[in-house]
Order: sequence, then structure tokens, then C-alpha cells
Amino acid sequence: MPFCPNCKYEYNKDIKECPDCGAPLIDKLPEESFEDSEYVPLRSLPSRLYAEMLAEALKKEGIPSMIKGDDVGIMLGSYSTTSPVKVTIWVPEGDVDRCEEIANQMLDHI
Repeated sequence: MPFCPNCKYEYNKDIKECPDCGAPLIDKLPEESFEDSEYVPLRSLPSRLYAEMLAEALKKEGIPSMIKGDDVGIMLGSYSTTSPVKVTIWVPEGDVDRCEEIANQMLDHI
């Protein structure tokens, strides 16, 4: 199955171009490693739900991220907008400015 090198989505074999960004599809995505770059904390968020939303937005922009936190809600099977513990999203150091822009556009209310 082909993949978009930008969006990282997998498509049916009949599709040759990404319908979202227009990039030609490739047969295999390159291996990504979090060890390839230095990750830094972007911001703390009130819950894993917000962190997952931001991580998805960053992914759409081609920016990998990691979510770190001892979120009790995930263990209880509950995603809510608040958590009693801190959840932090980490991003590559070189992408911090762009990530801040995205985070501010999405989460300016929290």
C-alpha cells in the first residue's frame, strides 16, 4: 500500500497522489526515530485529550511529537478535558516555534 511522505497516511494501491497535499505517494515510509533529534517540552496541558488533539494537528503538519504524563484518565478508560496530573507534549527542538504557533491557534482558550 502506498503512503504520503508528508501526511504519513496509507492509501489504496490505486491512488498515486495524496488527496490532501498532492504529493506523489511512496511505497514505504522511512523509519522515524525519536532519537534522531532532541525533543523538548512544548507545553503542559490539562489532560491527555488536549495532548492527543494537539499531537494530531502537529502530525498533519509533518511534525512528530511525544506525550508524557501519568494521566489517571487513560488507566480508567476515560478521556476528559481535565486531569489531576500534568500531561506534557514534547516536540523536536528545531520545530518549537512552528509548534507554538499551531498550539496557540488550537488551544488559546486553555
